[in-house]
Amino acid sequence: MDAKRRRDFQLEDAKGGKLATGVIYDEGNVQVLWRVDIGYTAEQYSSLNPVLDLMPGIVVLRLQNADS
Repeated sequence: MDAKRRRDFQLEDAKGGKLATGVIYDEGNVQVLWRVDIGYTAEQYSSLNPVLDLMPGIVVLRLQNADS
């Protein structure tokens, strides 16, 4: 069974505060799982670009562990 490879990400402000967390898949699909302004969510996007426009103040995209 082929599983989708995924990488967790975190969006941060200039002071290192967490603004959002989610998952990026190799195909480019993005899932936002938590946002500081609305809490837990299940937003789906076809790419990372609209995610970076979610809220003002995002300066860091931190990629975390990768599942293979």
